[in-house]
Amino acid sequence: MSAATNIALAGHYGSGKSSVVLGVQAGLNEQKINWVNLSLSSLGIDDTKRARIQQDGTLPPLTNLIQKEIVKQLLYRKAPADMPGSRYFRIDSFRPWPAAFGGAAVAVVFFVIAVLFGLVNRVKAMGPQALVASRDWLPWAIVGGLGVFLGAICFLGWRALQSRVRVESVSAGGAAVTLSAKENSYFDEYLDEIVYFFQRTKTQVAIFEDLDRFRDPHIFETLRELNTILNNSEQIKSRPVRFVYAVRDSIFEQLKVDAAPGGDADADAGAAVLRASARESAPSANRTKFFDLVVPMVPFITHRSARDLLAAEFAELDERPSTALVNLVGGHLTDMRLIRNIRNEYEIYRVSVLGEKGLEGLSADRLFAMMVYKNLHLEDFEAIRLGTSKIDEAYKAFRDMVSYQTSRQALVSKAALDQIASNAPWDKRAKVAGERLQNVLPIVHRATQRGGRPVLQYQSKHYQLSELTSGDFWKSLHETRQRVLLAQPGYHGVELSFDDVIALIGNEAAALAGAVEADVARLRRASRSARETKDFVSKATMAQLMARPDLVMPTDSGVERNLDAIMTGLVSPLAHDLLAKGYIDENFTLYCSDYHGIAISVSAMNFILHCVQADRADHRFRFDEVASIDAVAEEMGTRFLGGESVFNIEVFDHYLPTHPERLDKALDTLVVRAETDSSFIDAYLMDGSSRELLVGQLVPRWRAAFVHLVEKAPIDPSAAVALVDAAVRSAGRDVDYESSDRVAEFLSEHFAQMQAFVGAMETSKAADVAVLVRRLGAKISDLVPLGDAQRKAIVTARLYPVTRANLSAALGEDTLLALDVVKATNNTVYEHILDNLDSYLHARKDDEVTVNASEKFVPTLNDVAGAAESAVLPVVERASESCEVADLEELDGAAWTAVVSAARFAPTVWNVSQFVAKFGVSKELVKNLNSLDLTEVEEVDEESRYDLGYALAHAEDLDPAVRVGLVEQLKLPGGLDPERLTGAGLKLLPALLAAELVPDAAETYARVGGSPFAFREEYFAVSKCLASYVCELPLSSDDLPRIMRSPHVAPAVKRAIADDAEYVHGRMSRQGAIAICEWAAKGNTVSVDLLVELSEAGAPAERIVSLLEPHLSDIELPVLDQILLALGDEYEPLTRVGGHRPKLKGRDGTEELLNELKRRNRVSSFDRAAFGGIRVNMRR
Repeated sequence: MSAATNIALAGHYGSGKSSVVLGVQAGLNEQKINWVNLSLSSLGIDDTKRARIQQDGTLPPLTNLIQKEIVKQLLYRKAPADMPGSRYFRIDSFRPWPAAFGGAAVAVVFFVIAVLFGLVNRVKAMGPQALVASRDWLPWAIVGGLGVFLGAICFLGWRALQSRVRVESVSAGGAAVTLSAKENSYFDEYLDEIVYFFQRTKTQVAIFEDLDRFRDPHIFETLRELNTILNNSEQIKSRPVRFVYAVRDSIFEQLKVDAAPGGDADADAGAAVLRASARESAPSANRTKFFDLVVPMVPFITHRSARDLLAAEFAELDERPSTALVNLVGGHLTDMRLIRNIRNEYEIYRVSVLGEKGLEGLSADRLFAMMVYKNLHLEDFEAIRLGTSKIDEAYKAFRDMVSYQTSRQALVSKAALDQIASNAPWDKRAKVAGERLQNVLPIVHRATQRGGRPVLQYQSKHYQLSELTSGDFWKSLHETRQRVLLAQPGYHGVELSFDDVIALIGNEAAALAGAVEADVARLRRASRSARETKDFVSKATMAQLMARPDLVMPTDSGVERNLDAIMTGLVSPLAHDLLAKGYIDENFTLYCSDYHGIAISVSAMNFILHCVQADRADHRFRFDEVASIDAVAEEMGTRFLGGESVFNIEVFDHYLPTHPERLDKALDTLVVRAETDSSFIDAYLMDGSSRELLVGQLVPRWRAAFVHLVEKAPIDPSAAVALVDAAVRSAGRDVDYESSDRVAEFLSEHFAQMQAFVGAMETSKAADVAVLVRRLGAKISDLVPLGDAQRKAIVTARLYPVTRANLSAALGEDTLLALDVVKATNNTVYEHILDNLDSYLHARKDDEVTVNASEKFVPTLNDVAGAAESAVLPVVERASESCEVADLEELDGAAWTAVVSAARFAPTVWNVSQFVAKFGVSKELVKNLNSLDLTEVEEVDEESRYDLGYALAHAEDLDPAVRVGLVEQLKLPGGLDPERLTGAGLKLLPALLAAELVPDAAETYARVGGSPFAFREEYFAVSKCLASYVCELPLSSDDLPRIMRSPHVAPAVKRAIADDAEYVHGRMSRQGAIAICEWAAKGNTVSVDLLVELSEAGAPAERIVSLLEPHLSDIELPVLDQILLALGDEYEPLTRVGGHRPKLKGRDGTEELLNELKRRNRVSSFDRAAFGGIRVNMRR
C-alpha cells in the first residue's frame, strides 16, 4: 500500500465515488496530510471538434487540453504571495500593508540619505532666515515631509501598477530577448511550476475526479509520468506524492475503440464486450498498467433498488407521488445524485405550482412526472417553453389523431346512412332476384302462346325485363305488395300476385326483404359504432387514445399507425410510459412554470399556452367549464377572438347563442378560407351544439354555403336537411349563391321537411325564399305541403313542375284545367303552363279538353304556338269539339299545320288557298282534302283560285280524282293553262282534259307529246276534239300503228288519219301499213292514194288486193299498175302483156282484180290451177 502512488477508485456513475473521496479528504485532514482535489467536470467535451481553440485557429489535442486544465487548477490554487518563486504571472488583489511598509521604507531611506548629504543644511540655508532661524526643527520637518511624500508616491504607484506591468521582451540595439510559451505540452512547459507547487505546499495527495468524462484514457499516461517525476524530485520533501483517480472502469475500453481503424470516440464501446476473443483482456491490462492499486466501488443503486431509494426520498413529503408512478420511474433512474436532484426540484416546483397561489386541478403525480422528464431530458424540457419539445410533438400528434379520427368516423357514419338513403341495400340484393325473374318470366310468357317480348306492368309503369334488377322496383313491390301484369303491349296479359312473384323466384326473393333488413341493420350499426367512436375520440385523453391500437392515421411516410406507435417513434421510452399511463397529460405545460396572479382554470391556461399564444387552432379542445372560455377571452382579448385559437367547437357553442358579435371576425375568416380549408366548419357541423346558428351566421356572407352543406360537409342526410333549412331561412336576398345539380336535387327532394317551406312565414320572406330557390336552380316538386305564403311565392316564381296535383293546388281543386279557363283564373299559372306544355299535356286526363270555349280557341292556339310549336297539335286535337278556326289568317302561322292536320278549320277556298300559299299542299292538308268539299268559292278572286288550282293539280299525294274534283270546285273560267302544268300536273292532264279543265287542242297535246304512248293513249282516249287536230300532231311512225290498233282511240280519230294520205305518207311504216289495213278490213274504206301508200310501205298483198275491190271500177290503170308493182314479183306480170302465164295465189279479191284487168284487155283468161292457185293468161 505504501508503494502505491497511482491509486484508482473505480466504479460507474452514481456508485458513490464522490462520497468516498469526501471521506478520504476528511481522513487526510485529521492526519494533517496536505491534499489537493482536481475536478474537471465536462458538459460535452467529447472530441477535438469541441475542444478550445488556440490563437492560430488550430484544435489542440484533447490530452493537452486536460493537462492545461490541471495546470491551471494547481497554479491558481494558491495565492501569488504563497508562491513567491513562481514565474507564472497572475493577477492578485492589492494588499495595502506591504505597500505601506515599502513606502515607509522608501521615506526612511530618503530621509537618511538626505541627512547624510546635507539636505537639511541646504534647506536651512536656502529657506527664509527669519522663519528658519527662529525654528531649528523646520528644515528637519521639510526633509521628513519630502520623505513621506516620496513614500506616498511609491505606495500609490505600486497600487496603480499592481498586475499591470509584465516584461515580454528586452531589446538593446540589434539584440532581443523574448519571453514566450514553449511549443510543448502543458505538463512539459510548466513542469517546474508543478514541482515548485508540490514543494512549496508540501502536498502529498492529489485527487483527480471526472477525468473519465473526457473519454481520453491517454491522460493517465501523462499523469503517471508526472507522478513519477514528482516522486523522483529531491527538492520535494513531502514524498511520496500519491495520485488518486475517481474513474469508471469502462474508460479503458476506449483504448480498443481508438486503436480500431477509423474508430470513433463516440462509438458504442459496449460492442467490444460482446466479442469472445483473447484480446478482450487488453482493457484490464491497460488499467493495471496505469494504476498501482485499483479500489472497486460496490454499487448501492440499480434500476431495481432505485424504486426504494426514490420512495424513501419522498417519504417525508406531504404531497408525494404515488407508488405506481414511483415504481414506473424507478426503473429509469440509477444515479442517487439524480434522484436527490429530482426530489429537490420537485419540492421547489411543488411550492410554486401546487401551492395556494397555483392553478387548481394540477396533481402531484403529474408534477413529479415532469420533474423526472426535466432531469432526464434537460434540453427537451427547456423546449417546452417554446412549444418545440418532443412532448409538444407528441401532443400535436394526439390532437391530429383526434381531428383525423373524428372526421373519419363522421364520414364512415355518413357513408353508411347515405347507403341506406340511396337504396344501396336494395340494389345489392335485388340483382339476384331480378336475374331469376328475367329467367322465369319468358317461360311464363311462352305458356300464353303469344309471341313478342313481354313487359311487366306495375303501378302504371312498364318494366322491361332488363329493368327488373332495379332496387327501386323491388323495394316498392315489397312495400305495396300489389299485383303485377305480365303482358305483351296491346294484348291482355297474365296477372300475378305478390305471392305468385315470390313463388316464381323462390328463395332469392323470399329472403330479399330479410337480407335488405339485415344490410340496413348492419349499416345502422356501423353508423352508430362510428358515432360512438367519434364521441370517444373527441373526449379521450392521450393515454386513452394510446390504449386504442385500432385507431390509426396516416403519417408522413404514408403508413397508417396508431397513436402508441407514433409516440414510440417520437419520445423516449420513459416519456412513452409516462404518456401511456397518463402521468404526462395534455396539461404538461402547466407544470413547467408558475402562473401566480392569474385567476384562471387549468383547461383555460392550457388552452392559452397551446393555442392562443401559439396562435394555433384546436377544434376539439375541451374546457372544464364554460366560464373558462370567458376567462380566456378576458385574459387574452383580441389575440384570442381575432386569432386562430378561436376556432374551437366549445368556443362557438358558447358564443353563438349568447354573443355572436364576438365571432364576427372569425366568421369572416371562415368564409374567406372556406374554399381551401373548411376543416373547422366541417368539425362544427358534425359536433357543434349550435350548428343551425353557425349556418345562419355564415350563409349571408358565404356564396358557396349550399354547395358545401350538400356536397362537402361530412354530415348525415337528416342533419343536412336541418342545416339547409337554416341556410334557406338565413339566406341573403342579394347574395348570388353558387349551386349545382346536387344542390337543386337535394332541395327539391327534401323541401317538405324544412320549416322554411312548410312553416308560417311572412309574404315578403316567402318571396325571398322563392328567389333563393330560383338561384339554386331547384324546383318545388309538390305545392301541397307548402305554407300558404310560400305556395303563392313559388307559384308566382313558377318554380314547380306542372303536375295535376300542383295545378290543383295553385288554381283550386274545382278549377277546370282547360287552358282558357286557367288563363282566366290565374294568368301566372297559365304562363307557367305555356313554358311546360309537355308536362301539362301529361298531367291532364284523357277526357279533359285543352280549350273549353270556341271563341278562345284561336287566342289560346296563338299563345301555345308562341310557346311550343310541337304542343299545338295535341292541344288542337283535345280541344272542345266546337272549336274551329274560321279564318287561318287570324291564327299564328306556326299553328296552321296542326289545325289543318286535326281538321279544326273551316274548308273555305280562302283558308285552303292561304294555307297552300304558305305551306303548299302538305300531307296534313292532303289528309283532309280527300274528304272535304271547298266552300265559299266565289268569295275568292280568280287569281287566287287559279293559284290554288295549279297547286292542287300538282299535289301528287292527293288522289287524281280528288285533285280534279277540287279543281272543278274552284270554278275556273277557261280551265287551266297546260303550259303551267309540270310533273304531277302533267300526269293529271288526261283527267283534267276529261273534265274539260284544260283546252282540247294540239297545244295541250304538245305538253305530253314526249310522254310514253300509254300515257298519251289516255289523252287520246279522253279527248273529244282529237279528230279535228290529230293530223296536226307530231306523231311518229311508231305511234301510227298503236293509234290505229288502240281500242281507246275514237274511230273518228282513226278516220281522220286514214283520210289524210299525205299526213300518213311521212309516218308510214310497214307496221303502220299493216295496222291501217287491219283497221280498214273491219269495214272502213280507204282511198286509192292511201292504198298506194300502203302498198309501197310493204303492206301484205292479201290486204291490199282485198282493199282494191271497191276501187277497181274507177281506178286508173297506171295507178293500179303502181300498186301491183309495189305488191312484189307475184303481181308484176299483171302490169304488162306478152302472152306469159303468171300464177297467182287464190286470195280474196284476186278474181275481181283479174276480171277488171280482163275487161281492160290486159288479161286474156285465167283459171284455177290443178294444184291450187290461179293461172293467168296474159294477152299478146
